Amino acid sequence: MSGGPHHLRTQLSLSMILTAVTALAIFIIGMLAFYFYVEQTWMDALPEENKQTLIALLKGDEINPDALTTLVGVFSLTWADGYASKELGFLLLFVSLAVLCSIAIGIVVSKRISRPIEAVTDAALRVADGHMDFQVDSDPYASIEARNLLRTFNQMTQSLQQAEREMTDSAAAIAHELRTPLTVLRGRLQGLGDGAFQPTPEMLEALIGQVDTLARIVDDLGTLSRMTAGRDAPETQAVDLAKEARTVITSLAPDLEKDGIRIEYALEPAIAEADPARIRQALNALLQNAQRYAGSGKYVRVETCQEGKDACLRVIDHGPGIVEADRERIFDRWWRAESSRTRSEGGSGLGLAVVRAIARAHGGEAEVSSNATGPGAVFSLRLPASSQ
Repeated sequence: MSGGPHHLRTQLSLSMILTAVTALAIFIIGMLAFYFYVEQTWMDALPEENKQTLIALLKGDEINPDALTTLVGVFSLTWADGYASKELGFLLLFVSLAVLCSIAIGIVVSKRISRPIEAVTDAALRVADGHMDFQVDSDPYASIEARNLLRTFNQMTQSLQQAEREMTDSAAAIAHELRTPLTVLRGRLQGLGDGAFQPTPEMLEALIGQVDTLARIVDDLGTLSRMTAGRDAPETQAVDLAKEARTVITSLAPDLEKDGIRIEYALEPAIAEADPARIRQALNALLQNAQRYAGSGKYVRVETCQEGKDACLRVIDHGPGIVEADRERIFDRWWRAESSRTRSEGGSGLGLAVVRAIARAHGGEAEVSSNATGPGAVFSLRLPASSQ
């Protein structure tokens, strides 16, 4: 079983063949050696007259019938006097050796085959005890199935480590995000209760804004958790992304223009198999992201188009852009780049994570790239085109 890795069934077949051939070879070689020994010792013990008769018989010469009868009688007496019992003894000896070799081969092969499974079992017990970083060493003699098992187990422990880190980071991030609005609410409400502040429409509006911030974080967390767990599958239908984009642009254009941001659009028909409410939610998040983090460019452009089997929705801005090192993480929940995505801008760090979750729930993907025509970034939502 040397060379490259084999399937488990191949290893088992080869081990069974090896065991059978080894046992048979021990038995046959041993008995041949015994009969050679019998031949030599019997010939050495023959009288000269009988030996000459045997030589003539082996050469095919004519021999005296009486001499042949005497030779056969001598052989029969000699065999009955000792060789028969010796044959039985050697037969039992070589059968025992064949069985012992078969057992030894079986033990060695079974250890090689079962070693990866035992390693995974031991590793699973250690992971169950909390050692999430435990990795199983590779085995050069492992079958293809066992190697796949070891590799999959190591990937699983890495995923568990990642999930544990994300859970810890998420807990810390949630506490951080909720602390500011809760602190503001508590301070203002306590001041109102103590009479330190007088309730004014501006103060009430500010307090409602803090409540809205809390509600938005809770809503985004709920959306992410449901979509990640697959419990919020979109109700898809044939949707024209251009039509949905026009609806969102109409509703958000006043807020963008209020901040001095010029909005343009080029909406070509792009029919996707999607949930229209989720598409509007994703575009709304992308536009708010551009308003919040790329407002310095004072420009946002929305495009829809059909590209092969994909229906595409793009939001282009003239903001500071996204450096290449940050593009892999920009859709992670709670993540912000140091330069442009800071807490002072007011974002929760969940908007783009929701966008990616929506895209993947539809079988698509969310991407970010540099603006090829100038400064800024291009956020793309790719969805499977409708077959209708």
